Amino acid sequence: MSTLVSSQSSLGRRFTLIALGLVSTGALAGCPDREVSRVDPIQDPVLDKSIPVNINRNLDLLFVIDNSGSMLAEQAALATNFPEFINVLQQIEGGLPDIHLGVISSNVGAAGAQSVPGCPASGDDGNLLTGPPGNNCAATYALQGSFISDIAQSNGTRTRNYNPTATGTDGQGLAGLFSCMAKLGTSGCGFEMHLESMYRALQPGKNAGFYRNEAFLAVIFIADEDDCSTEMGAMFGDPNAGIASQLGPRTSFRCHEFGVRCDADANPRALGPKTGCEPDTNSQYEYEVQRYIDFLRNLKMTDPKLAIVAGIIGNFDALTGNLAVGPDRRTNDPNLPEVSRSCDSGNPTDPDDGAAPPVRLQAFLSSFPDRNTFTTICNNNLSDALVQIASLLKTAIGNPCIDKPLDDRNAGLDGLQPECSVVDVQNPDSDNRSEEVIPQCSVAIQTTPMCDPGSVVTPCWCIHPDAVACPPSTDNPQSYSIEVNRGGATPALGTVLEVQCVTEGR
Repeated sequence: MSTLVSSQSSLGRRFTLIALGLVSTGALAGCPDREVSRVDPIQDPVLDKSIPVNINRNLDLLFVIDNSGSMLAEQAALATNFPEFINVLQQIEGGLPDIHLGVISSNVGAAGAQSVPGCPASGDDGNLLTGPPGNNCAATYALQGSFISDIAQSNGTRTRNYNPTATGTDGQGLAGLFSCMAKLGTSGCGFEMHLESMYRALQPGKNAGFYRNEAFLAVIFIADEDDCSTEMGAMFGDPNAGIASQLGPRTSFRCHEFGVRCDADANPRALGPKTGCEPDTNSQYEYEVQRYIDFLRNLKMTDPKLAIVAGIIGNFDALTGNLAVGPDRRTNDPNLPEVSRSCDSGNPTDPDDGAAPPVRLQAFLSSFPDRNTFTTICNNNLSDALVQIASLLKTAIGNPCIDKPLDDRNAGLDGLQPECSVVDVQNPDSDNRSEEVIPQCSVAIQTTPMCDPGSVVTPCWCIHPDAVACPPSTDNPQSYSIEVNRGGATPALGTVLEVQCVTEGR
């Protein structure tokens, strides 16, 4: 059996050091009769996770929804499957976080260019929206303001700026209200500026009350075309231009040509495969993606882990950078080049089916390691994508669930006998990192509301069955969460609980 300890994990190193007798911790939790120096090297699969001890339950969710002409089916799928997203968030320790939830569109006009169809002035300009033009979402659900606020109070109640029992055609309460708001329609500008819309929405003084400095900020993009955040309205000039003109035909292909560069591609308009495609860092017209990476990072400069990004977008392999340019898919006209769709949902009756490769958007998302996820928009429904995003948020906020089935390390004793390493870590990402190993309580698996230390002093850890916060799944029929009894002590702000447990060899 091969060793499965991660070389990048401090706790993976911890198991190795314990096995070599180089860390003085006392007996390894779960094996109270074994001396550290006698512990055999860990040769088994290991669960490895970090859990913030001081859980921050404030979460600002900003959905950036493409409202161009091709997004009708995708918006409907988002609205239909949003309850799955909320269901996962409700599994976070303590239930649904204290959320602000806002919706903006990808429409910020055409950078001041005049007479561009569907792109008047500054479009929606990053303003929070409560639904499509002329909608009655706010009235139906008694929403007060331009975003949803749902905050827990110390007495167990929640303060909401909407009626949680109101029911409309999109459903009841929170899920119904968001579903109504998310269907923005398809009258937005066809030159989608997803990143610029986010940038404008989060400017100081914009959308008052939505953004909270101390909260997690999750920006979620729903789009079937790449970002076209433009620096100069001149990019949309010359509406009658042809294939041989400086700007080329005034179609979405301009967004690709002037925002992406590919290897050995002297003529971006030439039809055929392209390789090594990546955002253009020296575009004549479009803003660099780095502008938006820096902006979001600076918003959470004091704690970069508070910034979370996600996308339900087209498919793109950034390692190869492969894509293709073909003739316009509606007219098959080679003088109207377009980036070929990288995926489709298999609906031959929908001329807008599928999505273009999101070269710029994916580069933005990938710049937030451990705090990003992106999935395809080409599924027939978006439930899996929304669940994946919600799971990322659940992990970031603090998820005490034991996500893999624990191995019974002593079958000769009644019940499950786990083997875990549990450590309090301060300053986990700095040179001032410090650790305190937490021993197992006298009994590892307990059903009492709080860990009973037994004969062990606090702090000590135990594991509880918790089917509500940690529902069982096909891959993991167990429903365990880990807890630390600290004897009333309060750990330092920013302390992280790092946990490794030996899991079944599946």
